[in-house]
Amino acid sequence: MIKQNEKSKDIQIKIGKILSIIPVSPNQWTILAVLVALIAGYMIIGGELVYGLILFLLAGALDLVDGAVARARGEVTKFGGFLDGITDRFVEAIFLFSLMFYPLPEIFIDAKIWLAGFVFLGTCMPSFVTAYADHNRVISQEKARKIGGICERTERILLLVMGMGLGLYFSMNYFIYALIVGIILSFLTIIQRIIIVMRG
Repeated sequence: MIKQNEKSKDIQIKIGKILSIIPVSPNQWTILAVLVALIAGYMIIGGELVYGLILFLLAGALDLVDGAVARARGEVTKFGGFLDGITDRFVEAIFLFSLMFYPLPEIFIDAKIWLAGFVFLGTCMPSFVTAYADHNRVISQEKARKIGGICERTERILLLVMGMGLGLYFSMNYFIYALIVGIILSFLTIIQRIIIVMRG
């Protein structure tokens, strides 16, 4: 696991050095990821699911570029990290909202409700719990940064990717099932973080 992380960092450093030649600032790379995500969302709303997904993958790749370029240029800033975190949530939300306009199967309830639940409980609430605890000084900033959970952004994205992959290959029912699992795990993550905050 440590070796994989080191390899991943080495790859990011190499990419950062190559792309740092392009006269685009790290924050501009971040904004570009959101613009690509908006185009991707528009494609999905227009019924072009596969093309939209490809563009969302591109947006995700661009989201990795900003940090790599910032490190390569020695331009890492607190505002850059803040902007990157905000745009991460925007890209995720744009993806989920665009799917509300795509015909998805109804499982128990309308797919739009599952999507909205995933946006609220998955994309918004876990990070809000941590940020609000830090804002009210219930826990230290250092501890806030270390708060984890059983379903963080990486796990949510993996669930969505796996669900969409199975959905495209077999049936979109699998994507809805992935949303449901994500909502349950995100809710448990929220409870987990609240308990950690209560314990100080």
